[in-house]
Order: sequence, then structure tokens, then C-alpha cells
Amino acid sequence: MEYKKTYIDGYNVLRKITRLERMMQSDADAARRAFVEFVRKRSRDKGHVVIVFDGHGEVIGGGHRMSIVFSLTRTADAWIRMSLEQDRHPRMVLVVSSDNEVRAHAAACGADIVSAQEFITDRKESREDLVEMKLKNRAVSQHEVEFWLRQFGEGSASSEKTDPDDDG
Repeated sequence: MEYKKTYIDGYNVLRKITRLERMMQSDADAARRAFVEFVRKRSRDKGHVVIVFDGHGEVIGGGHRMSIVFSLTRTADAWIRMSLEQDRHPRMVLVVSSDNEVRAHAAACGADIVSAQEFITDRKESREDLVEMKLKNRAVSQHEVEFWLRQFGEGSASSEKTDPDDDG
């Protein structure tokens, strides 16, 4: 389903991403900016995305089809509940949160609900993104290092080209 609007419970989702949770301890602004980029990549079919963070914070540019909101004196949960109540088409809204009260209120309003974990692990990313992540996280074997050194290293004019994954 294509949504008109998506509300994301900012810290509720951000804190489920280990790397960003660690980053929050040293640089909260950087963690929020990284989270906004993370969301941007996953929200192509989610309408206008509104990320709601609790309290006050540095203004982060959302850009086209994305807004970043700080709830100021109320909680992000209360901000999302109020916005759902005011929305003229709550059945065309997606709410991303693992907070039980937010989820129950969204369901009562007729909105669709996705848990933080479901949103994070959404695998609609392109195949190229998945391959790139695997390659970046895979250790390079000594055999592969030697192969590439023979190909490009130390001015070698060797014409021997073997497969780096070939053990023979």
C-alpha cells in the first residue's frame, strides 16, 4: 500500500539500531542525522514521512517528502497520537513504533502499524546495496591479497591471472 503519511517514533526506532544507539552517547546530533538518512533510504513508498523526536534538538533538514519534528513540551508519543486524531485520512497513514500505547492508538484510528524492528529490517533495498554491504563486511583472505598484489602490486608484469577464490 502506498501511504499519504508516515509517522516515525524517532528515538523508539533509532535506539533499536545498535550503531546509532552507541553514537547517541557521544554525539546525539550526528546520530539523529544518520537516522534521518537511514529513514530516507527506506521510505520511498511511504508518502510524506514525519520523524518525531522527544524534546528539543538541533534543526535537521528533512527535505522533499520528509519532516523532522521535535515534540518540545510533550512526548513524541503524544505528538503522534494528536496528529493521528487530527488527520483527515488516518487509514492512509503508517505509524512506525514499538511503543504499545502508540500502536494501540494508531490501530484505533485505523492507521497501519509497523514495529521498529520490522522497519529496520525491511529488505526492499536494491540487490546492489545488499551485495555492497556483504563485500564491505567480508574479510579479505591472504590468498586474495596475494592475487591482487600479483595483478597490481610492485610493478609486476606477470600475465598470470588466476581466480582469487580458486584454491589450486
